Amino acid sequence: MATITTRVLGFTAAALAAFVVVSGIAAQGHRGPNPDSCLACLGTSDVAACHEVAVELATNLDWDRAIAIEEKIHQRQPRNAEVASVLAKMYYQGAKNSPRAIALYHEALGAVSGYPPALLGLGTIMQEQGEMEIAGRYFARGSKERPDVPLFKVRLADVMVKSGREAEARPILLEIVQRWPGSAEAESARKLISRTDLARP
Repeated sequence: MATITTRVLGFTAAALAAFVVVSGIAAQGHRGPNPDSCLACLGTSDVAACHEVAVELATNLDWDRAIAIEEKIHQRQPRNAEVASVLAKMYYQGAKNSPRAIALYHEALGAVSGYPPALLGLGTIMQEQGEMEIAGRYFARGSKERPDVPLFKVRLADVMVKSGREAEARPILLEIVQRWPGSAEAESARKLISRTDLARP
């Protein structure tokens, strides 16, 4: 049976960015089964290829078919953190089903402790729901798990600024600007630094 490899040790900042923009894995254009064959007989289809089909469908905002296919893959590989996280993002962005998304992200963390996309997804949901303290914990853990990914740091600092903790956020923001100059995160950090400057007496 084809198995999707859960990419943890080789997880890169670029891969994390792809997860944020799309749904976990940048769609490369599938050459395997078509969506209908994945829906009809995933048991005899290439699981990895069907996963790419689902991601591509999500990229094109065909959420119902994307979720249906990814659910079948999740049933076959319930301990695959990557699949659970991608499916969670589909539910959150497409179906607007936060409880299901949260449950799937927790499944991903149960499969792989500290899995970055799950931490990012949970932090994002909590922040958008106004649960800043909880969101900050997820982003802080993500920053600890992957100190080489500035996205977690800037999201943590953003939560701190919005919670009135500008003094705590400032050193984090300065670190981002110094370590990753020219990055999108550094640009976001500069904007947040301006806000912390305005807040200072």
